[in-house]
Amino acid sequence: MNLYQTPPLTIADAQQAIKAGQLSCRELLTQCFQQIEQKEPAIHAWAYLDREAAFERADLLDQELQRGRWRGPLHGIPIGIKDIIDVKGMPTRGGLESRDPSPASQDAAIVENLRLEGAIFPGKTNTTQLACFDPPPTLNPWNQAHTPGGSSSGSAAGVAAGMCLAAVGTQTGGSIIRPASFCGVAGLKPTFGMVDRRGSILLSQHLDHIGSLAHTVADLVILLDGMTDQATYLPLLIEPVTAAPRIGWLTDFFESRAEPSMQQALKTVRTQLETAGAPIRDCPLPAEFTSILEYHLHLMQFEMVQNMGADYDQNREFYGPAISQVLDAGRELSQERFEVCLDYQNLISQVTRRCFARCEILISPATVGPAPSPETTGNPCMNAPWSMTGFPTLSIPVSVTEDGLPLAIQITGHPDKFDDLLLASQWCENVLRPGFLEQCS
Repeated sequence: MNLYQTPPLTIADAQQAIKAGQLSCRELLTQCFQQIEQKEPAIHAWAYLDREAAFERADLLDQELQRGRWRGPLHGIPIGIKDIIDVKGMPTRGGLESRDPSPASQDAAIVENLRLEGAIFPGKTNTTQLACFDPPPTLNPWNQAHTPGGSSSGSAAGVAAGMCLAAVGTQTGGSIIRPASFCGVAGLKPTFGMVDRRGSILLSQHLDHIGSLAHTVADLVILLDGMTDQATYLPLLIEPVTAAPRIGWLTDFFESRAEPSMQQALKTVRTQLETAGAPIRDCPLPAEFTSILEYHLHLMQFEMVQNMGADYDQNREFYGPAISQVLDAGRELSQERFEVCLDYQNLISQVTRRCFARCEILISPATVGPAPSPETTGNPCMNAPWSMTGFPTLSIPVSVTEDGLPLAIQITGHPDKFDDLLLASQWCENVLRPGFLEQCS
């Protein structure tokens, strides 16, 4: 059963209606809870819901509007928060039954920022166990016989089903971009270190990113702006983006791992972008890139043991087989191997910058193919390289397979030129999104 919301309601559209007095914060929240009531029994996107607190918040924000106070683009917008991030008054279980069910005493840094910006939190979205590989309870809104991906499973599914207008996710390997792709929404993994991680469960100090899931590039940026105290990026996208970006097309490492449906989608996307005026050239990756998945895995395994090993020893019976395998393997890695991984991470981050010598962005598949069965969260091989390098990456849905499942591309930017990534992604979305929405209808 396809429970994807068509047409999707964007933050930008909702905010325009709220500012014009055509939609109240309570009415918008009511729409989201109606979707939750209808679809949650089939999708299981939420680990925790607090309807009463959410509507109290909506009424407060409506009162502020009546007094002439508008907090910004997130005023009254329902946002899902992945259940490894603290929200005051809600438990943070991280998909693990042994964790303390007591409500968090304070907000994570990003939640505090979002709250100040006027966001509403209906609840916490489901995650795989401690944001690792064991399948979550969540199912794909497009077809419940398929996974939504992991580990930001509920965040992606909740947005796709219209249960919230956007959601916060995290990525250590592929946990934002992969579920966004599988669920037909957009995802943004910002540059490493751009978003404050305080108040979230830490897997890996050198790999964890916090990012956003929404329907459009503009909505991703609105959510990112709300999460951070840094520069505001939304003004970049106020004026229409008309200049076509120079695109580097990544082939060997990525396309060789892609399934036939993804390879065909990539051919179509390349033709569409070239026809629209984008200069595209095949971009070779540095030779060192061939080892990136091994080094990424070892770095993640080692640091997960440091952060979770003690609890794993005490509560081993609650841990699923996939995360147990990661932790057991991490115990076999030496400090010397860890340091070699860090050296490699520094090296690959430097040499891969050369790919941007003649282009603003790099394009590759967001996943190997459409969402597989719910016994797995899918292969993160397309995404883990950009978690390892820390380069900013944004995914947009581009097509729907014959079986009715979405496919997406990922757009990667230079770590020191985030503006270029956003402008180029907006241009690509303007070219590709109409065709995707047509296939959804």
